[in-house]
Amino acid sequence: MAVPDEPENDPVTAYLLITFRNITRGRRFLTTTAGAFPLPLSAREISDWLEAHPPAMPRSEIDEVVYTLDALCLAEKDD
Repeated sequence: MAVPDEPENDPVTAYLLITFRNITRGRRFLTTTAGAFPLPLSAREISDWLEAHPPAMPRSEIDEVVYTLDALCLAEKDD
């Protein structure tokens, strides 16, 4: 299957996607003898990133987007 080109996005969307990508780099995992399983992002992981990189928009909006994207990503891995 060919990988489609990325759609154009505005600066706010680009900022939120980059922020999500960088926050997920700090994701915690539950490691058991059966394997490693990603845990949902917590407010701590978001706060750690935003403290080092002050946001350009309200925290509540960033939280909403990050938690929604995280839920979608984790649900996709369960399929």
